Formats: sequence, C-alpha cells, structure tokens
Amino acid sequence: MRQLVLTLFIIINIILIAVSLNFDSTINYLSYRIITVAFTLLLSIVFILENARKSILFIAIISALIALVHLGIIVQSVYLSVYAN
Repeated sequence: MRQLVLTLFIIINIILIAVSLNFDSTINYLSYRIITVAFTLLLSIVFILENARKSILFIAIISALIALVHLGIIVQSVYLSVYAN
C-alpha cells in the first residue's frame, strides 16, 4: 500500500512538472501544486525515517527528490511572475 501511494505521488508530481514546463502556467493552480509538493515531501520523509523495507525506502527517496525538483520549479515560476513582470 505504501509503494502504491508513493508511486501515485511520483506520477502526479511528474505530470505537474511536465505541465509546468510545457505551458505558461505562471500562478495558475499554484495552491494545488504547493499542496501536492508538501504532502509528497512530508510523506516521503516519514517513510524514510521509519524502518521501512529497502524498496519503500528507495521509492521514498526518489519521491522526495522529484518533490524537491517540483518545488524548485514552483519557486522559479513564482519568482518570474512576481519580479520579472
């Protein structure tokens, strides 16, 4: 069940990253993107900190890294929207 949840959040984050990079979505759906990143990152950290199996640990680390990349893209889009315009 944990693997399924982490995999689902990985897929959601990858889809949101692809949408963010392909379309000019400056501040559109920003709250959804922030909530998704925060929930994924927190859930990944919880699974990393508890004594999980190797496969869950590996998926949690990948999920955390993808969430951090997504967070960087969100910060960049907010910076460009606020300060560049």
